[in-house]
Amino acid sequence: MTKISSIESVQSLVQLAEMKGVCDVVISPGSRNAPLILSFTSNAYFNCQSVLDERTAGFVALGMSQSTGKPTKLSCTSGSAVVNYAPALAEAYYQKIPLIAITADRPKHLIDQGEGQSMRQEGVMDNFLEGSFNLVEEKSKDDAALNEQLINQAFDLAIATSKPVQINVPLSEPLYDMVEQPTAQPKDLKDDQPRARLDDSTFESLKNQWKASNKVLILVSQFVDRGSLEQTLGNLCNNPKVAVLTETTANMYNLGFVSCIDRTLELFEGGEDELQYIPDLLITVGENIISKKIKTIIRKHKANIQKHWHFGDVPRDTFQCLTELIKVNPGTTLSAISSEQDAVGEFGMRWRNAFYKAENVHKEFMASLPFSDLKVIEQVLDFIPDASNLQMGNSSVVRYIQLFNQIRTIKYHGNRGLSGIEGCTSTAAGMAIMSQNNTVLVSGDQAFRYDSNGLSLHESIDGLKVIVINNSGGNIFRIIPGPNKHVASERFIEKMDERSIQKLVDYHGCDYQSARNEESLETGLRWLFDPTSTKNEVLEVFTPRLDNPEILKAYFSKIKGVDAQ
Repeated sequence: MTKISSIESVQSLVQLAEMKGVCDVVISPGSRNAPLILSFTSNAYFNCQSVLDERTAGFVALGMSQSTGKPTKLSCTSGSAVVNYAPALAEAYYQKIPLIAITADRPKHLIDQGEGQSMRQEGVMDNFLEGSFNLVEEKSKDDAALNEQLINQAFDLAIATSKPVQINVPLSEPLYDMVEQPTAQPKDLKDDQPRARLDDSTFESLKNQWKASNKVLILVSQFVDRGSLEQTLGNLCNNPKVAVLTETTANMYNLGFVSCIDRTLELFEGGEDELQYIPDLLITVGENIISKKIKTIIRKHKANIQKHWHFGDVPRDTFQCLTELIKVNPGTTLSAISSEQDAVGEFGMRWRNAFYKAENVHKEFMASLPFSDLKVIEQVLDFIPDASNLQMGNSSVVRYIQLFNQIRTIKYHGNRGLSGIEGCTSTAAGMAIMSQNNTVLVSGDQAFRYDSNGLSLHESIDGLKVIVINNSGGNIFRIIPGPNKHVASERFIEKMDERSIQKLVDYHGCDYQSARNEESLETGLRWLFDPTSTKNEVLEVFTPRLDNPEILKAYFSKIKGVDAQ
């Protein structure tokens, strides 16, 4: 028989989580959160995962929600455990991932009184939460009513905004008493907010701005709710004044889209005709943009951009020229605004021609490319099975991948909210828990070492496939200008590290192979993606540390030497 904690605030939490359909929970061990642990794990409705390290747990939960699109709960004990959630919650905030951190706390009168595992937990992560809700110890019906209201608000806010929240729960001993029938009877106080719509005057204003613009650039970055947007943008590619640029994390595909932004920009950036690629109207959809090049060139010419619309819930002024924040569905809105085919021009075709020319140079360069980071990415993308989830590690990996045409049959993911390297493996592990499809992580060696605890879930997952590109440290710092000029770079910026990755993999009980050239890489990839294997496997690929940056520079120089016209 299902049992539940005797503590009524915990009863309300558990019952409301079930009422609102929030079934996934990642639990880190502890005693203060024991009432939550025992209540969740005794109820068959909840899908419970046990993760020792709270930082890892946070990213595992993030990966689970990336996969499902639904909130995932986190449960931890009090004290420093709470702030170990911070990196994942901050990433979730800027990536728009709904996490619900349920943090156990000491009773309020014990805070700052020398009690073990106690600290000021209320509001400790407010800067990157959509909301924090501090329950009270229930000593009256009014206390119970307040907690019920706060729990409802927390769950509804996470669901409505797709952003993280914290529910801080003070708990007094005894912590382990359970009952068969809950005494709390909470109600699901649904907060059904009507969907935002444009008023008539705003709609007419936007429509007139669209008509007045002869050059429209639509840039789509990390975006979850595609809805009708992909079809709308595909139709807009037929409008001669429109160019549609997409990053891999948008997960949108159309032959009319410009999908490799950096290599396309290299064709004309700094050239005489650069201004011809700058729009009158810039429209952005999605979260943080990966391409630094597009940010640089748009900011450079922001004075030439008459209007910048951003579809979202916050005024994201990435290009320093924002004029309109539009809080409605971008697909249906753009379709309605652009319904009249009133345009002539060549702006869209100009962008697409640049894309095609850069692609031809790309193919020519890759045909004679020696073994390197760039060559490895090409081979890996050729081997990834259809319908896979691809988790892209940060720093150089995600940038390399964006130099290759998007593969329609795979989904691209990456922690681009804050772009940190600390949770790539754990996020991939969380996705592998929830997804029926292959989950593939491509990571650098430093990111993999940093987050190796993500492999601790190997007994809970099947078929996580990891490719570690080992270029002996943070090779990104040999690509960007500046760090390689300083003697401290290798030790303190790149942080060269030759500790064995194989030993890490062996420790966590996963299978391992390595590759050092094209032939052994092909062999390794066939092993990794063997359709009969459901094992968790790591393929380490060693690449030439000093050659990689020079090869990438040569790649961009080759493209820049082509006439954009």
